[in-house]
Amino acid sequence: MTIDRRTFLGGLSVAVVGTAGCLSVNSDGATDITVSNERSQTATATLRVTRLSDGARLLEDTLSLDEDESEAYDEVVSGARVEVQISVDDGPPETYEWSDGESDASGLFVDIEADSITFSPVIE
Repeated sequence: MTIDRRTFLGGLSVAVVGTAGCLSVNSDGATDITVSNERSQTATATLRVTRLSDGARLLEDTLSLDEDESEAYDEVVSGARVEVQISVDDGPPETYEWSDGESDASGLFVDIEADSITFSPVIE
């Protein structure tokens, strides 16, 4: 049995559309925290995440981000209530209390802007 080109392409398009949204780089859980540099120059930042219930440090990282670059951190919070602290280029730290809840569909965006740091919780 031979398949003509039109039948093959039709079947291929159904297969591609049928899997849309099912494939992703991070399919085993959502990213907890994403830090993005919205400045027009490189930003060096220190990120600390501390669990509020017992003071345990869950994450401490110093990162250097070029313009429009971001860094993602997966499975940091795991449902705990935390304090997210970030300081940029030795400036004063900014803090934000946050919990990702029980769902893997929530996260926190931290945007380093020219004159401020913005924390934006999201639910996907």
